[in-house]
Amino acid sequence: MSPLDEIVNEWFPVAGADEVTAGSWHPFDLLDDRFVLIAGSDGSVFVTRDTCPHRGAQLTLGTFDGVTVQCPYHGWQFDTAGRCVHRPAHPDQVPPDFAALRPVQVQLAYGLWWVCVGPSPRNLPIYHAYEHHPGLTVTVGPKVLRSSGPRIVENFLDMAHFPYVHADSLGQVPHTEVSEYDVDVVDGSIEITNCVFWQPLPGPTATEGGPVKYFYGVSHPYAAMLTKIPSEADGGEREAFDLLIVASPMTETSCRVWLLTTVRNPDADLESFREFNATIFAQDVRTVESQRPALLPLDTRMEVHQRADKASLAYRKWLGTRAIEYGTC
Repeated sequence: MSPLDEIVNEWFPVAGADEVTAGSWHPFDLLDDRFVLIAGSDGSVFVTRDTCPHRGAQLTLGTFDGVTVQCPYHGWQFDTAGRCVHRPAHPDQVPPDFAALRPVQVQLAYGLWWVCVGPSPRNLPIYHAYEHHPGLTVTVGPKVLRSSGPRIVENFLDMAHFPYVHADSLGQVPHTEVSEYDVDVVDGSIEITNCVFWQPLPGPTATEGGPVKYFYGVSHPYAAMLTKIPSEADGGEREAFDLLIVASPMTETSCRVWLLTTVRNPDADLESFREFNATIFAQDVRTVESQRPALLPLDTRMEVHQRADKASLAYRKWLGTRAIEYGTC
């Protein structure tokens, strides 16, 4: 990874809020490095590289009792703010400040803990639905995909695969045409509007197939959101829902992926939404993991395109303007 690659300044999810309980720790891989989220018994949350500053051993091979992290190699001990508080080889010495674990920036949003390892954090992906409809979001994941984040996002933006990869749910042959839609960059984010695609059951009260309207947005290089806009004849605003997919890259070609679904109807069966989207997600895995190169080509000459690819081509260009090279070729 180039030291100039701006991927280090992006935020990535690393754990669900419900799994980060007091006194627990959570190792994870991100951007070809290893880290650990430490949740102290006092309610604090601290993220650092999962590496002892002394001789580079993996901290999570040691112990954590909710108060103190102990390295497995030489027994160095750290508190939940990262300070080195004890070195057994020199029990009477006060450890110097530079022996501390270095913090990584962390925040809670959308029911997930996010980290940024770079010095100049950028924006989280925009997902207003989470705040606008509190308590109506369900999460699928994290699921590991052996693919690059940009390949995963581009698949999410693609409607032409619906009748084949998601046959009889999101699409159906012979209804394969992708009608013209609009792509614009607004305030630094991609907005994909006027998306219409035929589906076998366009809504929960539908009895026959028909067109479905979508809005897509990309405000983060490894994330994308979708709003499904139902017709008034099929339940109106209460039956709309939003999705946010975000890939957290362990390496350039492997990601932990979360999918959030937010509904508008307070009486909706949230578990049914979770199960449906878990099924759709699973259907994508085989084809996305099969793509070669696994990295997303930014040179348009490396792959053949069609008119329906307007959104993905705009996304590839946008990655360049955001100076993202990680996960691309």
